[in-house]
Amino acid sequence: MSRAQHNDDDVNSSLFDARNEYYIGNFMGSINFVLPEQGTAGAELLSYMYLSYLAIDSGRIIASDIKENNTTPLLALRLVHEAFEQPSRTEELLEKLTDKVASEEDETNIWHIATAIVYCYDGQFENALKILHGSTNLESMALSVQCLLRLQRVDLAKQLVAKMQEISDDATLTQLAQAWVALAQGTEQMQDAFHIYQEFCEKFKPTPALLNGQAVVHLGLERYEEAEAVLRESLTKKHNDYDTLINMLVLAHLTGKSSETITRYWEQLRQFHPKSDFITDLDKKSAEFDRLCLEYEPSSEQLLAV
Repeated sequence: MSRAQHNDDDVNSSLFDARNEYYIGNFMGSINFVLPEQGTAGAELLSYMYLSYLAIDSGRIIASDIKENNTTPLLALRLVHEAFEQPSRTEELLEKLTDKVASEEDETNIWHIATAIVYCYDGQFENALKILHGSTNLESMALSVQCLLRLQRVDLAKQLVAKMQEISDDATLTQLAQAWVALAQGTEQMQDAFHIYQEFCEKFKPTPALLNGQAVVHLGLERYEEAEAVLRESLTKKHNDYDTLINMLVLAHLTGKSSETITRYWEQLRQFHPKSDFITDLDKKSAEFDRLCLEYEPSSEQLLAV
């Protein structure tokens, strides 16, 4: 995560392994690389363990380990956890984070990444880009690519990926960023993304993140049987995985599955991810639809006239 470029010296180190497992979505793997060294590890190595805890909804461990008076950059990850748990405090927490970014040397890059994560969580992708702008750190650049894609700026995302390739074409994050952009470009480029995800599944191990990447390619190319196979494999890795359940729902619609099957995926999403963007956005649209139905519902007099 350091602002200096990752170098070949740590290829076999715990830092390299923890970092890489985090990138491909093997969060428990990342945690397990850090735990044996937790007592002596520096902030950068520990950050991947705590980021992984955030990813698996175990942020309470962060609140327990990282106290409010912590003087290391890890305090930034406690603030991220607080923002996730208390959305009403987001503005206050972002003020603390941005003050730190502006006032301190961030050699580990943890403050920058943490601040950008909270901005993204709050849907403020432009502000996240401002925090990350100009960095040649691959993590900051990869997060910027994700922000640009959320803003539908595939053109700028492509340019940023090209810069990442100049820095380190073979880096895991560079390859993943290429796959994200390929998916965003549509069917002509999707197979390129599939090869990247397939290579990582073979090189490391299949994770829900990698398998869902493959599934999106299959869905985009109308290879529905293949999509179902990898999504079912993903569910064996994590039965309540958010992306997998959404993609299974999409697949069910595309293949004309029964209403019972579709309802089951809806219920699972609501049970396991009740506050997710997908569910909250759907609920807002459903409420608006109901409101419009009531607004334009014919009166009893109109019905009698008919």
